[in-house]
Amino acid sequence: MSHEEILLYYKIFRVGLLAVVLYGIIAYVYFSKRSKTMELPARRMLEEND
Repeated sequence: MSHEEILLYYKIFRVGLLAVVLYGIIAYVYFSKRSKTMELPARRMLEEND
């Protein structure tokens, strides 16, 4: 393998890793906000029963 070929694989791997990390952060933020908004009605129902 030549030096240029190794550098090309490194750049492709780096861009792919960056994309995976960004999608992971976006999914984490989206699902954490969604779970909090779904908990609010449940908490209100529990407060009404008390």
